[in-house]
Amino acid sequence: MSKSYKELHDLLLDGKPEGADHDEDKCPICSKVRETASQEENVTDEAIFTTEQHEQLLSAAVENAKGEATAEADAEVLRLNEQLKQAEGKAEAAETKVAGLETSISDRDEAERLDTLADVRAELVKKAVNFSDEQIEARKESWAKKDDEEFEALVEDYKAAAEAATAKSGNKDEGKPKSKFDGIRQTAGDDTGPEALKEFFHTGLAAV
Repeated sequence: MSKSYKELHDLLLDGKPEGADHDEDKCPICSKVRETASQEENVTDEAIFTTEQHEQLLSAAVENAKGEATAEADAEVLRLNEQLKQAEGKAEAAETKVAGLETSISDRDEAERLDTLADVRAELVKKAVNFSDEQIEARKESWAKKDDEEFEALVEDYKAAAEAATAKSGNKDEGKPKSKFDGIRQTAGDDTGPEALKEFFHTGLAAV
C-alpha cells in the first residue's frame, strides 16, 4: 500500500540526520498540517447547536430579559406609589389645616357678628320696654341668636306686655290701699312707674 505524502513526510523527518535543517514555514506539508489543526481547534472551541437548541436558548434569553425588565418596572411602580401616597398624605394634611383655619375664621366672624347684633337688639328692646341693664345683659345673647322675624315678634310681645301692665296699674283705685296680700300699701300712681314695669318683666317674662 502506497503511503500518503504526509506519512512519507513524517518518515523523512524521523530519519533526518542530526544537524539537518527543515524549514516548516516553507514546507507545504507542515503548513497544511498547521492550517488543518487551527481549523479543528476553532471548530472545537465553537459550540454547534441545532435549530431547536438555538430557539430554546433564544426563548430562555428573552424570558430572562422580560423577567428582569418586569422586576425593574415593578420596583419603579412601588417607588412611585410610595411617593404618591406621601404626596396624598401631605395634601390631606394641608386640606385639614386649611379647613381648620376656615372653621376658626368662620367661628370668629360669627361670634363677632352675634356680639354686634346683640348690642343692636339690646338697644331696640330698651326703646320698647323698661328693662334693667342686668336683665338686658342676661338676655341679649339669646336675642342675637333669633332670626329677624322671631325677634321682631318678641319685641312686639314685650311692648304689648308693658302696655297691659301700665293699663292695669292705671285702673286701680287711687284712694284705696292694697289688700294685705299685696304685702305693701301702694297707690295707683306708684304702680305705673318704672319700678312696677321692672317688677312685672322680672317676674312675668324671666324665661323669655
